Amino acid sequence: MSKLVNILPKILLWVMMAMSVVAIALIFLGGSVDPSAEYLEPVYTDVLLYWIAISVGVALLVTLGFALVQLIKGMIKNPWEAIKSLIGPILLIALLLVGFFCLNDYYFFTSDDIPTFDGTITLAMNQLSNMCMLGIGVLAIVAVLLIIFAGAFKSKVKE
Repeated sequence: MSKLVNILPKILLWVMMAMSVVAIALIFLGGSVDPSAEYLEPVYTDVLLYWIAISVGVALLVTLGFALVQLIKGMIKNPWEAIKSLIGPILLIALLLVGFFCLNDYYFFTSDDIPTFDGTITLAMNQLSNMCMLGIGVLAIVAVLLIIFAGAFKSKVKE
């Protein structure tokens, strides 16, 4: 079993890399929808987009799976430390939920602010954009504060 566990990731990596090469080759070598157009549109763009979505999904599932296994192992060895390690992700989820549900009435952008956008901004689009902007802003502020005050906590960190 351990031999399979060691060789399976290598095989999957090579298979996924080959599929990526095929998807990219289809984009560049597959032709275009209208060859006489000013801007050529590749025929197989959807193949590449689907492959990217599948790759991101697989990476997310594998990452979350390993994180869950590590959390369970940590709960068995030292439950308090495992619970303390969840504080960061829980605070991030809380921040995103606050941005999604509490900033409904505020529009950072309207349809007039975006010249290339011909549709209307729905409530769901507004909630998602507000959530992302709040998350990015708060995380950027936290990063700057950590950079500025990192020297103050250097002596407290155990090596």
